[in-house]
Amino acid sequence: MAKKEEEKKGQETQQSGVESSIKTGNQITDKAIEDALAEINKEKDDRKKREAKKQLCVATYVNRKTLLQLQQRRREDDITKEKLSTSKSLLERLLGVECEIKDGECIPTKKKIDAKLLLTPTEHETETKKMEEEFRKKVVESNKQFDDAMRELRNSYEGEYRHYVESYWY
Repeated sequence: MAKKEEEKKGQETQQSGVESSIKTGNQITDKAIEDALAEINKEKDDRKKREAKKQLCVATYVNRKTLLQLQQRRREDDITKEKLSTSKSLLERLLGVECEIKDGECIPTKKKIDAKLLLTPTEHETETKKMEEEFRKKVVESNKQFDDAMRELRNSYEGEYRHYVESYWY
């Protein structure tokens, strides 16, 4: 009987030793805590770097796109000014006198235009159509320039970040 009791105590000791061993193995060590904290800090730093990189690229993309849009508007302004000047000149040649443009209206002055430059209504219509076609081509070329520049920007490194911006605008 004493033998059976000793065997029983031995088995209990072994079982509690296993449980103790498992619990000890599951405890978090100071080294593991230090490593985890270091890894958390590194991940935070990496996240901040990614966010800074994203914001820098987005800002660069927005600035470049805005400059391209400004250039496009300036080209269109130049084309429009040239068209206004040409249109005024054609009107003056039709009327036979120089004009002043005030609030979009042509106000004839008393200055006469050389008779060699005068246009008939039919010639004026033909010249106006030519002018419209010429300026339409200039606008198309300007738009093509803008589209090409935007394609280059979208294909640039910063262009990869355009969806952060354009999703807000469209």
